[in-house]
Amino acid sequence: MIEEEMRNQDLIGYDLHDAGWAEMNFRADPQRLDFAVSYLHDSLGDLARMGLALQKGATHAEAVFMDEPGEVIVVVTGDKDALQYELRQYRDWASWGIVAVDDHEVVARGEIRRVELVRNIHAILQRIHVEVGPKRYREMWVEHDFPLQDYERLSIALHKQSMI
Repeated sequence: MIEEEMRNQDLIGYDLHDAGWAEMNFRADPQRLDFAVSYLHDSLGDLARMGLALQKGATHAEAVFMDEPGEVIVVVTGDKDALQYELRQYRDWASWGIVAVDDHEVVARGEIRRVELVRNIHAILQRIHVEVGPKRYREMWVEHDFPLQDYERLSIALHKQSMI
């Protein structure tokens, strides 16, 4: 119950469903927005790379969550602890050049602490690693492996940070 309440407070939620499908939800107060995610893009890999980049101090990161058709892209910017985010929704695949990158609707925007978002992403990766595992993830996601190296690097970086 407590774990579920914490997940409901996270900016991003990510749950695997049947083979090749997941659901990404996004806290856009006062509600949560839900989006289907297809295996056609390595969204969990994008999320892992985003977390790792932000942990290392990146000033810009984004992750694509592709549906069939359409997609949403989470864009995060900022050079300090406070990050600005935008959730951009596209009617088709901007990441594949089918629609223009600037042809989107901003469905949510706000601010989040860097450490909060990095921990949110790490928790998603950790849960999938424990509950599904890399082998089963590959079977479910067909074209993409679980982002094990990025997950492990992020885990180490967060552990080192907690030791300071």
